[in-house]
Amino acid sequence: MMSRIDASLAPLLEPGRPVALVNYPNHANPGDNAIWLGTLATLRRLDVPVGYTSTWRAFDEVAMRRAIGDGTLLLNGGGNFGDLHRGQQQLREHVLARCTDRPVVQLPQSIWFRSDDNRDVMRRLCGAHPAFSLLVREDQSAELARRWFDVPVILCPDMAFGLGAMDRTAPPSRSLVAIMRADSESVPRVLPPELRASDWIAGDLAAGMTQYERRVLRVNRALVELAGGDERRAQRRGLTLSATFEILARAWVRRGVEVVSEAAVLITDRLHAHLFAILLGIPHVVLDNSYGKVRSTYETWTAESGLAAWADDAANALTAVAALSEAART
Repeated sequence: MMSRIDASLAPLLEPGRPVALVNYPNHANPGDNAIWLGTLATLRRLDVPVGYTSTWRAFDEVAMRRAIGDGTLLLNGGGNFGDLHRGQQQLREHVLARCTDRPVVQLPQSIWFRSDDNRDVMRRLCGAHPAFSLLVREDQSAELARRWFDVPVILCPDMAFGLGAMDRTAPPSRSLVAIMRADSESVPRVLPPELRASDWIAGDLAAGMTQYERRVLRVNRALVELAGGDERRAQRRGLTLSATFEILARAWVRRGVEVVSEAAVLITDRLHAHLFAILLGIPHVVLDNSYGKVRSTYETWTAESGLAAWADDAANALTAVAALSEAART
């Protein structure tokens, strides 16, 4: 997967020439932060320095141009290309409309629009940009992108694979763990109460952090508060957030690894809990999210891993768990 990622990005970037990497996920979701760290690791392998970075709220065209000249602008990957997550999509639309003086590369995304009108806005922006490349991370999104957008479309694995194999933080402490979405992408399911299913995004942003990481998190939040909650104004006042990004991303990814590492066998409908289990070598059962990106990723890339079994519903998931547990014992 790392080789596929590198081969997809290398023709679009120039070694030694700084790029902008925008839309840092300044929240505790381990999957989003694994995408960010996998991207940084990939750019380092390709010898491409990051000269400018920001969250979606804090993007500043003037600062970006001052930092990288007419260098390439990279939009962070993930599952927010569409109208389910408007903040990130608004940044994407803004960049395509305003930053037409440089190549823009959308790193691997899943695509989903509920509204034809919103999709058509994006179609016009993509078609009007003189140098936009769209990377998608699974076959369903590739098919949609080629149908809807007249731009180069490149199939590339999720950038979390750029991290490579990971190690458990501890031996498994529970025979079965269920990590299930509790947001707009969730699917209603009835699981046995003994599973204690929960989402992996902790309410406490500092959960599992070292004392140093907690200080960095306090700085991150204080900078925003000093600017009245406006991250862009914080950066314009010289109170940069970007120095905290990689430190916090590593802490939040480590927390995700800790949660997944508890499992001897995992059940999940979260795409990155699935990918973490692949990278950690943990057998698991995968269910879909609301619009099919998990199934499409499984069918495009991970079905051949030997670690994951697919289930269409909770009952089938428990049957698959029993088979995985028996295989592990033998």
